[in-house]
Amino acid sequence: MSNFNKTIEDEEEGIKVQPFYHYETSVIHKVQHFYISSPIGEPSKYTDMLNIIRCAAPTDTIVLHLNTPGGQLQTGVQIISALNSTQAHVVACLEGEVCSLGTLIFLAADEFVVHDNCLIMIHNYSGGTYGKGHEQAAQLEAVSKWFSSLAKDLYIPFLSTKEFERMEKGEDIWMGSDEIRKRLENMVKTLEKKQKKSPPKKKVKKTK
Repeated sequence: MSNFNKTIEDEEEGIKVQPFYHYETSVIHKVQHFYISSPIGEPSKYTDMLNIIRCAAPTDTIVLHLNTPGGQLQTGVQIISALNSTQAHVVACLEGEVCSLGTLIFLAADEFVVHDNCLIMIHNYSGGTYGKGHEQAAQLEAVSKWFSSLAKDLYIPFLSTKEFERMEKGEDIWMGSDEIRKRLENMVKTLEKKQKKSPPKKKVKKTK
């Protein structure tokens, strides 16, 4: 904090007054980097990361460096929930091959960085059920609805509706850096048109 001691003569009063006062306030800006570079495991392994993301201040930035084949859906849902609830600005970086659950986490960010020579693969969830026949049928139906709702919110309009339907039927969708960048640009423009009154924060950051 400081003030300037320059003075001027007040012609009417005959006293010396300062022309202005200057004060300085420091704001802490933290940048938290998380590298997800292996299969995503059980939720308990990510508690520290989730807590840091949730508790981050509005002036903070969360940077996710992704190079993962995907992993457990329940963990991904919790990570995405933390990204949606944090006050910080979230940046997701593609830094290799990102598949399955990793692509959902990527699209949950506010800002995207796509490096050259990256690859993503989008597909329907995979897993297994156990128990008696009717129990397995009920579990499969519930998980299918759960995944479909989450995936639709994040994949469209990055994917077209027809592409999303093909993915749900079992098609694997692969694309490289150039195609990813084009789709992200189109996605941001589409979301802005749909929400003109309160446009989304999402934007694409290009890398050299």
